[in-house]
Amino acid sequence: MRYKLTKGIENNPSALDIRKRVFVDEQGFNDEFDDIDAIAYHVVLFVKNRYAATGRLYSGENGAMHIGRVAVLREFRGMSLGSLVIAVLEKKAFDSGFNKVELSAQVRVMEFYKKLGYIAVGEEYMDEDCPHIKMVKKLI
Repeated sequence: MRYKLTKGIENNPSALDIRKRVFVDEQGFNDEFDDIDAIAYHVVLFVKNRYAATGRLYSGENGAMHIGRVAVLREFRGMSLGSLVIAVLEKKAFDSGFNKVELSAQVRVMEFYKKLGYIAVGEEYMDEDCPHIKMVKKLI
């Protein structure tokens, strides 16, 4: 398996397509793309030369890097690709001098992030009619 990590979504159009298919087409989100896409790092994992999963990383609040927009195409789910996306982005954050990452998890996948060492903080909140929760992890 290989991956491509770039800064700016315009340099990684596969990331854009994965997010459109998962978050817009499947889940019905309207505000999927934003100004952060131009400054964030975007990773795409490839399985047998087909793009399969993505996520992004950017400078967040409180001295932490923020991981977001983690998505795996339907035909590649169940292969632990989401965990691999997180691992690549955590390594990039650590290599960039950060020791903490945060994310905004859909509540329905909170257990996935807990298994990767993330801790929920604060109260649930709604984002485009979908319950979310902030989660954080210290990198060592």
